[in-house]
Amino acid sequence: MTMTKVNIGIIGTGFIAKILAPEIQSSSKARLAAVSSRTLAKAEDFVASYPGAVAVEGADRLIARDDVEAVYIAIPTSAKEDVASRALAAGKHVLIEKPLHSSESFKRLSALALKKGLVLMDATHFVHHPRTSAMRQHLAALIGAPRSLHTMFYFPFSDRENIRFDPSDEPMGAVGDMAWYSMRAVVEYLAPDAFEDIKVFAERDPQSGAVIRATGVLKFDAGKTATFDVGYTAGAAVMDLTVAGTSGILTQDDFVLDWKSGFGFDNPDIPTGFIHRSGMATRKDFAFIETPGEKSQHGLMVDSFADLIRNDDDAARETWLSATAKTQGFLDAIWRQIQARG
Repeated sequence: MTMTKVNIGIIGTGFIAKILAPEIQSSSKARLAAVSSRTLAKAEDFVASYPGAVAVEGADRLIARDDVEAVYIAIPTSAKEDVASRALAAGKHVLIEKPLHSSESFKRLSALALKKGLVLMDATHFVHHPRTSAMRQHLAALIGAPRSLHTMFYFPFSDRENIRFDPSDEPMGAVGDMAWYSMRAVVEYLAPDAFEDIKVFAERDPQSGAVIRATGVLKFDAGKTATFDVGYTAGAAVMDLTVAGTSGILTQDDFVLDWKSGFGFDNPDIPTGFIHRSGMATRKDFAFIETPGEKSQHGLMVDSFADLIRNDDDAARETWLSATAKTQGFLDAIWRQIQARG
């Protein structure tokens, strides 16, 4: 039986909304029904490339539309909880950009989603690519017990007019923007049960005060550790991940946006996968394990969101909520350490 497409409305017309809109429109499981902005003119400009999508002024008018079943919230972190709570209260499923303002904020949203029987999913792309599940599935066989994780995520960026440099809208700066992925990798690959200790160094932009770089280490139960190094200050795009276990290591050099079809890259000739190393192997002995995806990871995310809505699987919905809660919790721990250090 063919399921009807999920009608999705987008709240926000910024860069990331423009990335996801074509994936919604081209999905076999979703349809772009409407787009809202604070001004009608911006919404009209946005939908000009999407026949059938309606331009709407203001989030509330989009949320009130009967032809919108779900919303993708792509607005500043400072406003996310307010808009998401209104959408959930109105009976709309929610796909929300990361990060959230805090764990407490997400707890309120997830409680409302559970009460209303709705889907609430964060918009982390890489977890929907087959590579993530393949790595999790083969961790024990390839590297034994995972013990440590290192992630390094940089892209060169210095536009102080960008929202990333506005602490009032994006309080955590590069930490919320980039360390989110590092902490989600902790959830996916280390899967710790308890957080025990943390040390963090952060660098702030001298003009705006925004955090532009952060480096730290987190200690978890069972001796597991994670180090992260993120920011805007390196002169190159870096997306490295290494997970080390008792009998080997797995590495990626594109863990956030895969080189092949991540929205920042388009290299059909670069296969997506991960490298396995063990023992005293030299470079010629490294094994590349390819993990192809049928479409881009953000396209797969749209399909996953639609499937959660249509399948009405409470256990699956709560699994996604749990992953978001853990990610935000680790991110909050980083942020508290940065604030304590001044």
